[in-house]
Amino acid sequence: MKTTATGKITQLDALAFVAGDSSQLFELPGGPIGFSLGGEYRRETLKYELDPLTQAGYAFYNAIPSFESPAFEVKEAFAEINLPILKDTPFFHELSVKGAGRISDYKGAAGTVKTYGAEALWAPVRDITFRGAYNRSVRAPNLSELYSAQGQNFAPAFVDPCSARNLATGSATRVANCTAAGRPAGYDYVYSSSLEIVSGGNPNLESETSDSFTVGALVQPRFLPGFSISSDYYDITVNNVIASIGTAQNIANLCYDSPNLSNPFCSLFQRAGASGGPNGEEPFRIIEGSLLQSSANFAKLKVRGIDTQVNYNHTFGFGRLAAQLIWTHQLKNESYTNPSDPDFKDVFVGELGDPKDQVNLDVSLKTGRWLFGYQNRWISKMYLNTYEDYNGVNGLPPQNTDYAPIKMYPSVMYHNARVAYDLTKKVNFYVGVDNLTNKIPPYGLTGVGAGSAIYDNRGRYYYTGLVAKF
Repeated sequence: MKTTATGKITQLDALAFVAGDSSQLFELPGGPIGFSLGGEYRRETLKYELDPLTQAGYAFYNAIPSFESPAFEVKEAFAEINLPILKDTPFFHELSVKGAGRISDYKGAAGTVKTYGAEALWAPVRDITFRGAYNRSVRAPNLSELYSAQGQNFAPAFVDPCSARNLATGSATRVANCTAAGRPAGYDYVYSSSLEIVSGGNPNLESETSDSFTVGALVQPRFLPGFSISSDYYDITVNNVIASIGTAQNIANLCYDSPNLSNPFCSLFQRAGASGGPNGEEPFRIIEGSLLQSSANFAKLKVRGIDTQVNYNHTFGFGRLAAQLIWTHQLKNESYTNPSDPDFKDVFVGELGDPKDQVNLDVSLKTGRWLFGYQNRWISKMYLNTYEDYNGVNGLPPQNTDYAPIKMYPSVMYHNARVAYDLTKKVNFYVGVDNLTNKIPPYGLTGVGAGSAIYDNRGRYYYTGLVAKF
């Protein structure tokens, strides 16, 4: 039997803005005020259609319907302003403030959201600049998250958390919440096989929001032309994150095990009224096919760290030297994705794939027709298993300190080298080698998946090529 599928995505984007400054009217001590005002309209559609046999359920066990979502539409208005307060005065080589804001009106549950930000910059002298910024950002759910086809599915061995025999197996709030939801006295329904559910998108998803703070400095000393060092501390929190809740059983349990019924889980299914349900369900029983196994807004993410970049570009008598070093230092990387406990954190710093420190160095020398390049990548140690194995988190002691005789994967350094030669002004020949010392992933890791892809899995790698411009 042959199955077919066709898909189509469309997007319309209309943007208009006006930008200018106040130089024709007035200026601040640091210069004219710059501004920008505008609006934008976007409309997207998404369609995915399967053949009739698959839609009817003959190709797989479950019927898989076609997907044609309502149009995604958003209307936006935005404004930006730059205030150059002072310039070329004692202790104020430059002092400026920038601000920006955007109002977005999304069709659907996301509704109207606001994003905004401000940035301050102060350079007491030409050689050094201090900066700080705050930004509120928003990510609206996409068409797939909202309207992905809700196909038929089943939850085997499902138990109703509000049945009398299950009331005592949940949290301290389960009885009160089941009562508040309208549970009849003596209700004790037991499923003989499974509950019919649907799985797919959740049209009631709201937008994710994030708040980010950054503060840093840029140093460009005049006595060392071509040298600069920039370092920034960042602190970012993402709230209302869209995340998968898990099984149908989790959804039902979380509805009644939460502090109250005002949670994102109870809205994902319906119960029969006093006269029963449309499929013959007894009063209060979950209506067959009403529970949506999908995602919801309940998670939170936090990251904090320091990014440092050093550059040096200078021309000497023998050629031009260019060097760049980037150091990333993680202070915090946590997720709060446990729907039953919003304060329960999972720490990733130092786990496989999330090293505490990474350093990348890139150096090149151009002399005549020759170009010599060298790259270095260093990755700090990482835990064999989880951070929680060796560190106390959530008020709990280290969970598994004897997980393995070796606590961490060792730090690793990779070396790459490359030589290029200009045969003519339009033809360049190059040869190089990556992973010069033939480092392989440690302790039998594959270098693919499960975080180990951070390691090179090819070993020493030679290459050559020719570039011709016409």
